[in-house]
Amino acid sequence: MAGLRRVVVGFTEEMLSGIDSLAQETNRCRSVLIREACSFYIAEKRRAMLRERMKTGYMEMAELNRALAEELGADLEDRDLSGEAWVWRKA
Repeated sequence: MAGLRRVVVGFTEEMLSGIDSLAQETNRCRSVLIREACSFYIAEKRRAMLRERMKTGYMEMAELNRALAEELGADLEDRDLSGEAWVWRKA
C-alpha cells in the first residue's frame, strides 16, 4: 500500500493479545486491524467534536432567540398598552 509509514507503538501484553485474537478471528493482519481501529477512532472523535460544537451553537442561538422574544414581547406589551393597532403587511 503506497503512502504508508512505519511507526512504533507500545501496547500492554493484554491489549496486544486482544488485538492478535481479533485479527485472527477476522482474518486480518495486526497492522490492518490497528489501521481500521485508528480510522474508526478518528471518525468517532470528529463526530463527537462536531456534536459538541453544534450543541454549543444551538445553546448560543437559544439564548439569542430568548432575548429577541423577550424584546418583542416587551414591544408588544407597550403597543397594546398605548392602544396602537398592529397592521401586518407583506415585506
